[in-house]
Amino acid sequence: MERKRNNLRIAEIMQEKGLTLTDLTNKIIRTDKDNNQRTITKATMSSRINGNPSLSNLYEIADALGVKITELFPEEDQWQECDKTQKAPSEFKIQTVCPSCGAKISASIKAE
Repeated sequence: MERKRNNLRIAEIMQEKGLTLTDLTNKIIRTDKDNNQRTITKATMSSRINGNPSLSNLYEIADALGVKITELFPEEDQWQECDKTQKAPSEFKIQTVCPSCGAKISASIKAE
């Protein structure tokens, strides 16, 4: 089984929108110190998608894809509104994936 490097939905959104890696890189334009505009390379974009992208890179990618940055993350990582008539749970458990090594990280918080 192939292990994903991170749990971002970038490739999935690209596929939904019918975009290739080249299409995505052409949508991100950088201006250098001499005011020359250029796109980033496919290799750079690939490392951002499969690695541990910075927040500014995620904003650039989301903008290029035409989605909110929150849509880049899986639904299970999204904040869910709760029914205010129900009592809040006294213990919360969260799980995510390390963007560097792919290991699962779990945490639990107990309210007293």
